[in-house]
Amino acid sequence: MISVGFRFKNLPITQKSIVINAIIMFFWWIAFNPGFFSGDSFGILEIVKSGKLSSELTIFWAVIVKIITINGNHPEFATLVFSQIFGVSISIFSNTLFKGKIALWSSAVLCLTPLVGAMGITLWHDIPMTSGFLLTVVGFYRIVKQERHAFTLLLIGLTLSAFRYNGIPTLLLTCLIFFILNRKKSVAVVFVIICIFSLMSSTLNSYFDPKISTFSDGMVNWMRYDISCYAASTSDKTFYTKEFSGRTTKEYWASSQACTWFNDSQAFRDRSEFDTSKIPRAWLALTLENPIFVLTTHLKRHAYLNPIPLYGKPKIPFIHTTIEYSGRGIQFLNPKLSESLRTYPRIWNYFNFVFGYSGFWLLLICLFAWKRKSSIYFGIGILGLVLNSGLFVFAIISDARFSLFVLVAAQLIAIGEILKYTSERKLLISNKSLTRNIR
Repeated sequence: MISVGFRFKNLPITQKSIVINAIIMFFWWIAFNPGFFSGDSFGILEIVKSGKLSSELTIFWAVIVKIITINGNHPEFATLVFSQIFGVSISIFSNTLFKGKIALWSSAVLCLTPLVGAMGITLWHDIPMTSGFLLTVVGFYRIVKQERHAFTLLLIGLTLSAFRYNGIPTLLLTCLIFFILNRKKSVAVVFVIICIFSLMSSTLNSYFDPKISTFSDGMVNWMRYDISCYAASTSDKTFYTKEFSGRTTKEYWASSQACTWFNDSQAFRDRSEFDTSKIPRAWLALTLENPIFVLTTHLKRHAYLNPIPLYGKPKIPFIHTTIEYSGRGIQFLNPKLSESLRTYPRIWNYFNFVFGYSGFWLLLICLFAWKRKSSIYFGIGILGLVLNSGLFVFAIISDARFSLFVLVAAQLIAIGEILKYTSERKLLISNKSLTRNIR
């Protein structure tokens, strides 16, 4: 025991941080074993159990879950592995932003919060994608600074980022912005690597069902939601007969829920090929005729992405704290313990308008970047802005987990800056006291 303690004490600070956060994440997993599972979680498990791999949620996600869970038979392995990866990525990211004990304690405090602990043990591909973003930022930073393990971290980060379809495009656009702002050779190298990785991942996904036509249908869903919301908000019936060649009606498209949540219109249920082919032109016509309506619809639908609460404090789905479906062979290993401890993440859910308010936290990153004149804070802010902008346009529903990278990065920065300020104040007071004693 003494030998183990001595070895730990002499570890580099990054390795100490990884060990501490791994232990914290393990206790989260033990407390709520096998973790939290929503409808999306059961969806991926059904895919891997079917024996037929699908690229519906990216082939990377399907293959890795299939391997880790042993064909879906042990879902608890997936929540254990991905939560550990999450903890490691936060440790490495924190030690890139801060130095010494501030880096260690900042990441440890964040891992103790439900934002990381409870999110990390939920079977969602948002978790590894966020880990990927964190490691990609570190890899990119190390390439620019010519530090060790840069390309390894970058490639691991890109692989994890490919677990969601918006992951690689978000990184690609961010890197392009950086190249436009600063045409360094190192930035160009990263951009080329991401381009190659993007081509490889999209090619791999195209070999598996569902085919490209299904993805094309999904790409216009946000337009479909806007059109359904407009049908429920207006008395204009001619728009639908005109744009859809007289084959649909306003009532067929109408869905008041599409303005803020799931689309329950007949048009969404049917999703005919004819309707889908007409949607882009119809949405463009709607935008040209009534741009204010389209803009305000997105502002209301994604209120949590707005830096200013234009429509009051945002209310968004945040931390999942249940195993959504019973009778599926997945239940808490110790229900009494899990139920009693579940109060803690539910407090975070109660204050989702603070801890899940991505627009506010992104603004905070930008303020710290300006105050500290920090290039890495600035880079994190650019990535967060690209991520949130994509969600603002393309996401059909609001959910804080979609913007988890912004929440994790910003709250880590806030904790680290508070600890740094406290440390500097203590040092200042100590120096003043020493000066007085000398006099």
